Amino acid sequence: MNFEKSFENFVQILSEEAVTPEISPSALTDIAKEYCLRSVVSIVSFAKGSEHEDEPDTVIPLFGPIPEHEVPAYYFQNNMAGDKIVTYNIYVHGDKEWSEEEYKSFSVLIDILSFHMERYLLNTVVRESTLKQYLTGLPNGGGFLAFAAKLFENEEIMAYDSFYFNLKNFGLYSRRYGIAEGDEIMKRYAKKVKTFCQKDEIIAHLGGDNYTALIKKERTNDFLEFISGVNVYGVRNGKQEPLKIGAVCGIYAIDDSLKDVGQLISRAGMACNYAKNVANKPYVFVNKAMSTRIYRQKQIEDRYEEALANDEFRIYLQPKVDTITGEIVGAEALARWFCNGIVIYPTEFIPILEQEGMVASLDLYVLKKACEYIRDWQDRGMPIVPVSVNFSRRDLSYTHLVDEIVEIIDKYGIDRKLIEIEVTETVSEDERVLMTNFLSGLKDKDISTAIDDFGTGYSSLSTLRDFPVKVIKIDRSFINTNNLSKNDEIVIKNIINMAKELGIDVVTEGVEREDQTDMLKEVGCHVVQGFLFDNPMPKQDFEKRLEKKYYEN
Repeated sequence: MNFEKSFENFVQILSEEAVTPEISPSALTDIAKEYCLRSVVSIVSFAKGSEHEDEPDTVIPLFGPIPEHEVPAYYFQNNMAGDKIVTYNIYVHGDKEWSEEEYKSFSVLIDILSFHMERYLLNTVVRESTLKQYLTGLPNGGGFLAFAAKLFENEEIMAYDSFYFNLKNFGLYSRRYGIAEGDEIMKRYAKKVKTFCQKDEIIAHLGGDNYTALIKKERTNDFLEFISGVNVYGVRNGKQEPLKIGAVCGIYAIDDSLKDVGQLISRAGMACNYAKNVANKPYVFVNKAMSTRIYRQKQIEDRYEEALANDEFRIYLQPKVDTITGEIVGAEALARWFCNGIVIYPTEFIPILEQEGMVASLDLYVLKKACEYIRDWQDRGMPIVPVSVNFSRRDLSYTHLVDEIVEIIDKYGIDRKLIEIEVTETVSEDERVLMTNFLSGLKDKDISTAIDDFGTGYSSLSTLRDFPVKVIKIDRSFINTNNLSKNDEIVIKNIINMAKELGIDVVTEGVEREDQTDMLKEVGCHVVQGFLFDNPMPKQDFEKRLEKKYYEN
């Protein structure tokens, strides 16, 4: 076969498909005879100055085997788009030497081959980019699962532990150094943690400040120590400042219960969540008790929307009582979830709904029911008392929450003063701003507001000063002692006096004993709520209490 025919075949074969390394042996078969080719090996590297220049070269055989420890007879180099360089090492049979004409003609072949190689490398980059996190270049969740799937298929996965870790306080760095430098800090961190990985391990960046990893079991302790404090730096005002970034971590010691590689992330993730929000520890291993707890959490999350739509939530009312007259002067609306005949109490489902950002819909549901109850009492000519409804601090970021509350109250045609909105005091400065705006918005709409669990935060005195509220509810912890002391009395008395001077009413929660009411009356608080008078009760039972209106003194 003459050279023209070999060249024509070479071009035609390369043009048929984009998988160049797979079809190049066929494309070069006839050319190999013309040029005595034994091997053609491409080496892909990054140009100097590239942010990837430290990454290892990629060796791609295009024809024949990869010779070891052998100097190529010829080599050609081409710059690819971006920062990649491809070097073609050419190995020939025996002592064959090309003429100048052969060298020039083969360089034309290399130019054509490079065109197809660039297309192949571009396609590879596109494919790999779907498996890489755009900022750090580490594998993303898809890349992690693809890596894990191979280990799972090869039955090698049991040799690993799975990690899910969240960087501590990373948001502070973005605020301190700015978003752009925050991204650079994240890149430096990612580059540092990558150095820990061996070839058969993986660390992936899931986005934000969340990472996952598969590390050999014998290296788990070393890895936990490593991520407890990774040294990087941030640049501010042109100066480098050292930073040590720690992490909260969950670990799943992979066992034969693993059925799907997705569980590597979900199980380690639940342990990380437990370490961060429950145990307050730097790391936690998955255990059976935690699995049970998380399974229960998942059940609640999955069933919640359906339960809300099916009216599985029942609204109970707990009276607020004036201890001087014995009169019912108000009530608090509290949700109970009746799920398949089992009562789920707020202490179990509210934290989960708050964590998942789902609690606002429940708070608005309780408000609707409270308005519905008041409207019903009004229509039936029954005695009516104000009803308070709790709203979570997690609701405060909703821009139109005040408008929604007003719309619901007005829809039922009841006096806005018959609804009181309760929120729990906060220690977060960001939340304090949101809460101030929320409470001010309600005040402007003539809706009463209350601070629940007053005294449990670190800034209670400034709460009295700053928040535009009508009522504070003193937390039960102030009276929850077996024997009330003079100190208890002094503390509560001063809170009440300050509140009254500021025009704020006071209610005390958790009253269960006569001596507590006696002391509260002594210091000037005579509106209370607690088991001494009644537990939270269904609407029908509360109505019977409301018709009597008074408790016996």
